Amino acid sequence: MFRSGLAVFTGIVLTLALAVAPSAADEARASRFEPVCGGKYARLACQVQKLVGSSYQAPMGWGATDLQVSHGIPANSPGSGTVAIIDVGAYPNLESDLATYRQQYGLPPCASATGCFRQMDFRGGPPLPPSPGADGATVDEQIAVETSLDVDMASAACPNCKILEVQIPLSEVPTTDDSGNVNYDRYASAFGTAVQTSIANGATAISISYGLPGNDGMIRGPVAQQFAHRGVAIVASSGDSGFQATRFLWPQALPTVTAVGGTELVKQGSTYSEGAWSGAGSSCVPGATPPPGQPGEVTAPCNGARTAVDVSAVADNLAIYTTYSPASNHPLGWTVVAGTSASAPFIAGVYAASGNLGAVDGPNLLYQAGPPAFNDIISGTNGGISNGRCLAPGSGGGATFDGRLCGAAPGWDGPTGLGSPKGLFRF
Repeated sequence: MFRSGLAVFTGIVLTLALAVAPSAADEARASRFEPVCGGKYARLACQVQKLVGSSYQAPMGWGATDLQVSHGIPANSPGSGTVAIIDVGAYPNLESDLATYRQQYGLPPCASATGCFRQMDFRGGPPLPPSPGADGATVDEQIAVETSLDVDMASAACPNCKILEVQIPLSEVPTTDDSGNVNYDRYASAFGTAVQTSIANGATAISISYGLPGNDGMIRGPVAQQFAHRGVAIVASSGDSGFQATRFLWPQALPTVTAVGGTELVKQGSTYSEGAWSGAGSSCVPGATPPPGQPGEVTAPCNGARTAVDVSAVADNLAIYTTYSPASNHPLGWTVVAGTSASAPFIAGVYAASGNLGAVDGPNLLYQAGPPAFNDIISGTNGGISNGRCLAPGSGGGATFDGRLCGAAPGWDGPTGLGSPKGLFRF
C-alpha cells in the first residue's frame, strides 16, 4: 500500500505568483507573509500567516470552489455532521463574516437562527465578550484572522455541515515569566476541556489550528485522555516551521489526533496540481506512540516513533473574509493567508462530510483507505536536502534524517503524509 522509494527532489517549484489571481501577482511578489502569532503573540501558538498589506474589495487567492475542485469534494456534499472549531478569544461578528464568505462562493447559508451556526465558550457557556483592555482587543483582532480561516475552510469542505465555534478565553493563554519560560500545561488543559465540550454538543469532527510545545505529561497524562474519543475525528495542523527533525508539537503528537500538513496549489487551465508547501511542519516525535494503523514503513524514518503528518490539504494563498477589528478599527475584509491552520479545518470538514466515523480512532481509517483515496504529492520540500537526506535545522549539515521526512515523494512523506483528499473519505 505504501511505497518507500525516495524520488529525486527538485524543491518547491510552485510560486505565489502562480497561485494568485493575475491582478494581484505583482503585489504578491512584493509582499510577504508574516505569522499572525509571532513575536509577543507566539505563546498563542496559532499556525497561520497573513499576507502583509492584503485587504481587498473582492476575494484574491484560492476560494472554496478551487478547494472543492482541486480536492475532488462535491460542491453539494451529502455530509451534514457538525464541525467544531476550537479557537481563542472573542469574535462577535463571526457569523456575519462567515455569511459573506459562504455567499461569495455559493455555499448554503449557515445561521444561528436555524441552528447551523453556534458559538460558545470552552466550558459550554455563552460566547465570550470582547477581551478587556487594549492588549485584549489587539489579540482578539489578530486571532480573528485565524478563526475566520478555520470556519471558512470547514465550510468549503462540508457546505452542509453545522459549524460550532468553541472559544478559549485569553485568561487561559500562558504568560511568559521573568526568565522567558512559558508553562503550557493550563493552556493544554483548556483545549482538552474544549474538546469535551465540542463532543458534548454533537461534534463529529473537531479542528485545532494551534500547536503547543508538548511534554510527557501532555501526551500521557489526563489531558491526553480528553482527546481519546473513538468515533469523533480530532484534527490538528502540523505547524508552519517546515522540517524540524525532532519536535514535540501538541496535540498533533497524540495518537488519537490526525495531524495535517500542507500543500501549494497551482492551476493551469482547468487543471489543478499540488506540491509540498515549504512551510508545512514535519518531524519525528521522540517517545510518542504511533497512531493506530500507522504502518511500520511510515514510522521507520523515526525509528518507530510517531511521524508528525498523516494527511494534507492546501495551505497557501487562501482567500478569507474577516472584519473584526476592535483595536485598529480598520476591517480587513477580504485578505490572503497561508498556514496549516487552513489544512486542519478543511480535513475536519472532509471527515464530517464523509460520515461513517464510528470506527475513527485518530488517523487509523486514513491508513486503511489506501492510495486511491488521496492525491499523491510527489514534488516539493519543506527543508534542506543533501544526497537524499534531510538536513536537521541548525546542525550545519552535521545531522541528517531520512529524506522522506522533508521531501515529497511517491507514497507517504513528511510534509504531506498520505497526500491530499481525492474526494470524500471512503470508510
